[in-house]
Amino acid sequence: MGNAFAQRLVNARKIRCLSQRELSNKLEGQVSPTAIEKYEKGLMMPSSSALILLSKALGMKLDYFFRPFTVAIDTSKFEFRKSASIGVKKLESIKFMVCAEIEKYLEIEGILGNTTSFTLDYSNILVEGEDEAKLLARKLREDLNIGYDAIVSAVELLESCGVKIIEIDHDEKFSGTCNTAGTIPVIVINRNMTSERKRITIFHELGHLLMHCAEGVDKEKMCNIFANEVLIPSDKFKNLLGASRHDISLVELQAIQCEYGISVDALMAKAAQLNIITNNRYTSYYKKKNALPAFKEAVDASHYPMEHTNRFERLVYRALASEVISTSKAAAILDVSVNEVRNNLNLM
Repeated sequence: MGNAFAQRLVNARKIRCLSQRELSNKLEGQVSPTAIEKYEKGLMMPSSSALILLSKALGMKLDYFFRPFTVAIDTSKFEFRKSASIGVKKLESIKFMVCAEIEKYLEIEGILGNTTSFTLDYSNILVEGEDEAKLLARKLREDLNIGYDAIVSAVELLESCGVKIIEIDHDEKFSGTCNTAGTIPVIVINRNMTSERKRITIFHELGHLLMHCAEGVDKEKMCNIFANEVLIPSDKFKNLLGASRHDISLVELQAIQCEYGISVDALMAKAAQLNIITNNRYTSYYKKKNALPAFKEAVDASHYPMEHTNRFERLVYRALASEVISTSKAAAILDVSVNEVRNNLNLM
């Protein structure tokens, strides 16, 4: 128990982006940095009063500190783009926040016996360039029986296949990351992004999980192409716009955006990549966007309904309604008050 508590305290402190001294200052010196260091090394346990102070200062329920570790996640395998602009403390915060969330997710699945295994394996496909990235995207659509249809909900689609999607509140510099919990794929996205950005980020991160690139291939670029192709297949896109265009109206692109949930920027990138428009035309589009604020606002506007992951929450309330867990347990798992759980339950 002591070792579990020690690691939980370390994780909670890192989630809140606090050093040992900063945590002590937050406690107004009632618990010294030396004491916190000893707690985290497992050399001693806090008194009940100190434990309550730590719980409040870190915004964690007491249950969190004594929960056994049930899932092994290698935090070094989280991949971050733009990591330098996010900062080391925030990166650590994201890692341990996700670990805590996925533990609770798998716990409630285990309680209900409601687990879905992710079975797709494309390790035999080596991506050497754009063609293979698109091939992988088309194979994914085929394996998921999507055909050329628009994907109504990227979140629901992947969670039904066994992918765990975790949303966290973070600043705009963070879009997403991915990892695995054992054999379970985990995709993390910023809750505060537009729906279009969420959708392409989800499939971009899925690309990182599924794609095996040849040495020297730009995986970031391949994941962008993969995500774009998953959201709208090239053949369908050409059918909608035509094989070659000099000018494309914003109204046309917004109509595709509304149906397929992909941004105008991503659609223009696809048009250039497929040679529907020339690279010069694509460059002039960005020059116009950067020069005209009103045009930029119109182009960047979100038109697709917002997506949020709620499977985890649904499972908790299902367990509660089935009297498999108590109200207090549900509150602890959801990290909300008992009153909020009671108000939301609304049994039929």
